[in-house]
Amino acid sequence: MIKKILILSLITIILTSCGYSSLYQDINDKKLNLKIIEIKGDKELNNFILSNLKKYRNKEGEQINLTINTNYTKAVVSRDTKGSISNYQLSANAIFNIEVNNQNKSISMKEDFIMKNISDSYEKKNYEKTIKQNLSNSIANELILRLSTIR
Repeated sequence: MIKKILILSLITIILTSCGYSSLYQDINDKKLNLKIIEIKGDKELNNFILSNLKKYRNKEGEQINLTINTNYTKAVVSRDTKGSISNYQLSANAIFNIEVNNQNKSISMKEDFIMKNISDSYEKKNYEKTIKQNLSNSIANELILRLSTIR
């Protein structure tokens, strides 16, 4: 018991004195003013990304123009001995063209997930939609993180 308390207090002291801070700690405080110029690609993936970026639109601060191009693929990765599909690979690709202060930059992101096949088509569709939403959340968070370092 004393060992656990000692280890816990030692870890706390080390982490507080080394300047550790969470990666996403102040990300909501960033003054990003995003203006979406054009959106192309997968409609559902784009809607998920836009809903994540909504809180950074029409804010105070320097305007950042964004053009979004997304692509979503679902490919068979493996089959069982009967030839039935056992795993899918879900891939979400996004290319963001950014214009800040008359400077153009392109950011490309790719997120993958391997999904096991589910026999119930309704459950499989809902699970795939949830995964797609998680992939888009990851892409949007990475974009905000990169935009906050560009400025």
